[in-house]
Amino acid sequence: MYSIAGVAQLVEHQLPKLRVAGSRPVTRSNGRNRCQVCDRSRTQRSVFRDRSPAPTEEIDAIILLMSHPWKSLTEAFVLDSVESVIGRKLSNVCIQRNSYINRVFELQWVDGSQTLIAKFYRPSRWTREMIDTEQNFVATLSRAELPVIAPLRFGEQSLFQTQEFLFALFPKKGGRAIDEFDKETWLQVGRLLGRTHLISATLPPTQRIEWRPAVASTKHLEILAAQGLMTPEFQKPLFSTCQAFIKRFDPLFDDADRLILHGDCHRGNLIYRPDEGIYLIDFDDMASGPAVQDLWMLLPGTPEQCEQELAWFLEGYETFRDFPRSSLSFTPALRGMRLIHFAAWCALQADEPEFINHFPEWGSSRYWNELIKDLQELVWL
Repeated sequence: MYSIAGVAQLVEHQLPKLRVAGSRPVTRSNGRNRCQVCDRSRTQRSVFRDRSPAPTEEIDAIILLMSHPWKSLTEAFVLDSVESVIGRKLSNVCIQRNSYINRVFELQWVDGSQTLIAKFYRPSRWTREMIDTEQNFVATLSRAELPVIAPLRFGEQSLFQTQEFLFALFPKKGGRAIDEFDKETWLQVGRLLGRTHLISATLPPTQRIEWRPAVASTKHLEILAAQGLMTPEFQKPLFSTCQAFIKRFDPLFDDADRLILHGDCHRGNLIYRPDEGIYLIDFDDMASGPAVQDLWMLLPGTPEQCEQELAWFLEGYETFRDFPRSSLSFTPALRGMRLIHFAAWCALQADEPEFINHFPEWGSSRYWNELIKDLQELVWL
């Protein structure tokens, strides 16, 4: 039987952050109006009508909470919660920033002297210990003068709770996306990740998920099974293919290096700040596993197709730490793990009002057929 805490650990390493369109400023007036962005009514259902019942009450509870976590997160609630931590008044402006998994707001001190970013974590996605692990890691990197954005501390704390919501506060540090990677960009990113891994390899194991098929992919299959979104015609071939995938690829990880990872290191989680350089952001999906997990999603193709880009990256990376080049052969396994992970991540979000707008094809016969086919091609590669 699953516990709520257990299921929270299953979902702690979810896939790339989606963007919510239409975010807009919300101001407060007399009595602090309710947040126009957060206080949504459930007017839209997902395309999945015929769900089989979840196996336990605990699974039902966690799915319900994951699907409807934000109704009480009004503008007044956000402002009051943050003011109680910082011990001073905020201005009337509360701007919701793009974030799908969590909720992120830009706030200002009433005198306009400082801008804060308030990040409210999705209830039940992480435990307090998991977020503490993330924040401690980022703080360690920051103390070593790596370009990351560490949370602010108030009263010797950086993680706070109000009702069911855990939240953290950050300085506002804007930056631009890196549209094109030239030689110097690859060298900088290589050096950044080399320094990050040099530090993370010295740290003790974390509570975050181990990124290997027998652990992570197995847990993601458990989530898919618990959600009951697939008819038997798809569930049986998908699960049998996934088991074959795990059986084939998991032994690769037996002797692999294992260190603390960013976990979701794609180009969207790198920003450029003028006069400062490239920053690594968003450590929500921290994991432990082989260093190549923090490389392969940056490449524009397979390692074999990206010899020049890979050479530049490794030149920068190996300024600080040797890269285990044999682990480049893990890329097909990591791609398959991400496909399974994405399916589980979507299953947990499928009843949210915005979900169908972002992923209209997810859960269709075409989607399941293509997922099974993609995994089968990897298994028989």
